[in-house]
Amino acid sequence: MIAVTNCGHDSRHQTKFCMLRKTGVPNYILLLVKTKAFFEFNGRLAATNPNMAILFDRNTYTHYESAGNFYNDDWIHFDFVGEEPFLDSLKIPFNSPIYLPQINSLSNYVRLLVKENHSDTLHKEQVQDSLMRILLYRLDSQIASPLTEGGGSKYYPVMNQLRMNIHNTPHQNWTVDTMAESIHISPSYFQHLYKEFFHLSCMQEVILARIERAKFYLSTTDTPIKVLSDLCGYENELHFIRQFKQKEGLTPTQYRQLYKAAR
Repeated sequence: MIAVTNCGHDSRHQTKFCMLRKTGVPNYILLLVKTKAFFEFNGRLAATNPNMAILFDRNTYTHYESAGNFYNDDWIHFDFVGEEPFLDSLKIPFNSPIYLPQINSLSNYVRLLVKENHSDTLHKEQVQDSLMRILLYRLDSQIASPLTEGGGSKYYPVMNQLRMNIHNTPHQNWTVDTMAESIHISPSYFQHLYKEFFHLSCMQEVILARIERAKFYLSTTDTPIKVLSDLCGYENELHFIRQFKQKEGLTPTQYRQLYKAAR
């Protein structure tokens, strides 16, 4: 089990901030640093940029401070109870800055950890253990993927969020204009970026999301095809049937029958 000793979310220090632990602490420390800072590595202070994570090993000399009059981070002190090999299975380096494309998604898990840490609810330790595992797996995943996802574009995080929204709510009336407007860029530039980031057009993404949702409903419900087409964002049943057959090689009814026969 992963035991969380203490943690903090969005900790803000308005005055000159400095943390020094000459002999470290007897547990691991994970920081998600959201502002510029200075960290000491091999006896020298080095400047670090925002959106940086760092995992300190147990009993490790630790010295870091703000680069100005403001410092902001999330922090977790944690350890393993009877599960030491867990970190060995991941690619998270110790005592080294890691720059992340999506630090906010990790920060959300820290927020939940802090909330749980200050509660007195049933299964508190199990919930913290689960959240820590997700957080460490997500951190490892971001390390494994290129740190310059989207070519380092400032639009990549918000475009990736839009992509997740499309798959989460494919029934919405997604159009190029409304999607571009949500990103605050022109439709032509939006379409160019979307294809560059995800290797298909935004409307192909919408169709893919709707077909995948339709396949889920067809295989798990007896909902009539007309109703199902509405649930998946199609204006009429005929359009849905034609598009589904084009993508899957079967009509929705045939797909449902084939799935049921295979069960």
